Amino acid sequence: MKRTDSRLLAGLILFVIGAAVFAYGIITYSNDRASLGGSLERVFVGSSSAEQQAIIEMIAGGAVALIGLILLLTRRRGTR
Repeated sequence: MKRTDSRLLAGLILFVIGAAVFAYGIITYSNDRASLGGSLERVFVGSSSAEQQAIIEMIAGGAVALIGLILLLTRRRGTR
């Protein structure tokens, strides 16, 4: 397998995993916002722990997807 092929494969895997984690974070965030427990926790604490975790998941998933996209779109210069 060429070095370029492994780079593209790694980029594709990172992009798919990052997009999945990002989507999971959005779904978790939406479900927590709609739940009664999440609403009560926001009233007393300010923000729910599930909401904070979902935001971290969205940021991490977006970062991993961005790295994967960069690997997919960039080409090595100077190699044949």
